[in-house]
Amino acid sequence: MDRPQLPEALARIRTELASISKVQAESNSFAPGDYLLREGQVNEQVSLILEGAVELLKTGEDGGEYAVGVLGPGQLLGLLSLSSGEPAFLTARARAHTQVLSLDREEFARLLRTRGDFNRLVAPLLLDNLVNRYRRVVGLHLEVAQLTRELNAEKQELKNTIAQLQATRNRLIQQEKMATLGHLVAGIAHEINNPIASLARVTDSLESQLGRVFAGPVAAHLLPLFQRAFVLGLNRKSLQTEEHRRRSEQLQNRFPWLGRTVIRSLAQLDAPDFEELYQLVEREPERERLMLVERLVDFLETAVLLRSIRIASTRIGSIVRSLKNYSRQDRAADEPIDVREGLQDTLLLFGYVLKKFNLEVDLPPIPTVRCATGEINQVWTNLILNACEAMGESGTLCVTCGTQPPDWVWVQIRDTGPGISEAVRDKIFQTHFSTKHGAQYGLGLGLAIARGIIEKHGGRIEVANAIPNGAQFTVYLRETENPPPVP
Repeated sequence: MDRPQLPEALARIRTELASISKVQAESNSFAPGDYLLREGQVNEQVSLILEGAVELLKTGEDGGEYAVGVLGPGQLLGLLSLSSGEPAFLTARARAHTQVLSLDREEFARLLRTRGDFNRLVAPLLLDNLVNRYRRVVGLHLEVAQLTRELNAEKQELKNTIAQLQATRNRLIQQEKMATLGHLVAGIAHEINNPIASLARVTDSLESQLGRVFAGPVAAHLLPLFQRAFVLGLNRKSLQTEEHRRRSEQLQNRFPWLGRTVIRSLAQLDAPDFEELYQLVEREPERERLMLVERLVDFLETAVLLRSIRIASTRIGSIVRSLKNYSRQDRAADEPIDVREGLQDTLLLFGYVLKKFNLEVDLPPIPTVRCATGEINQVWTNLILNACEAMGESGTLCVTCGTQPPDWVWVQIRDTGPGISEAVRDKIFQTHFSTKHGAQYGLGLGLAIARGIIEKHGGRIEVANAIPNGAQFTVYLRETENPPPVP
């Protein structure tokens, strides 16, 4: 037999209930927005929706209510909480004008148990409710599966996008670095050319100097004297012109029998060292002293020439090493480093720029930090060049570092330029903002790139006006023992 249509079935249920004596069935009407049931409350009745629509809501972790389904005519509300005895799992709210027929728990159970006619009318609705809910659960599972697939696809796409952005960022930093290096070529060539020219001159002089050193035999008892002169020459420091002239005059007055060339060489020695050598010379016969002093000066000057070679080669090696460290692509983003080394490399490479400024460097020992060496060096470059450009043709550049409890290392770069106005201070880290005029270093992205690098390493960069004038940029990075969170 065909089941009756839904409106007819609902009408028959209503009529059947009205014909049964002592049945307390309530017919209630609800306006749109009225609550029929609230989540978490105890429910003591089941309601049959006769007309209208009831929206089902679930409270999320954020406290908001989210729609999870809609019940219409012929569906039962409160059946789950009524049968389980637990508080209502969902909130029910009328979406449109709604009419329901409600029975309490005991009455509903009694009618199903004792009235076969009522049972035959309600059983199909119960079955339809269960089937519909099962279908809805299956549909939700399918929807969740589809959303999961889409989410995984979007997650992979986002991962690829992040990788592309990271690669683009690295290329941009490297381009900025290479563009900056382009401005350094002339200066670095000059810095290297000076020690190379010095090497050439020293090599020429050393050839004739060695000829005089080995011109004759050396008595065994004089070897300590010449060895001492050689050591003093290797460690001799250059004097200011005025001090050298004063010492030369004193020695000339004391030893008029010595030639000017010998006097100029001996005047480079500190008084205790000279007296030590001369006491050894005085032990020899007077007729041999002049020749002995001249021979001693040959050893002394040979050592000075070797010292010059060492200084020049060390200078070239320092420039090449600093350039290599400065421009390298980093392989370890969390490498523990001493940021003072990068600061010193940067100051060395930009020596030709800094020659017109007073340079004050105070870099006491500090803990290491975890960072990418090349990227951090780019930060120092951008801040130092900005400071130099702000000062123009003269001024003082101060580079200092220190620690701040509980676990911060800081580096401060301060200039004596005009400072930063309030109107500009909030904009200087923006990508396309610049206060520069005329020639610029790099791509004009210096401060934006500097802030991006520092924030990537879990640090921060602050800017303020120095006292009495100028600007100061302070970079904060965490010590190695407290590495920054991975972005």
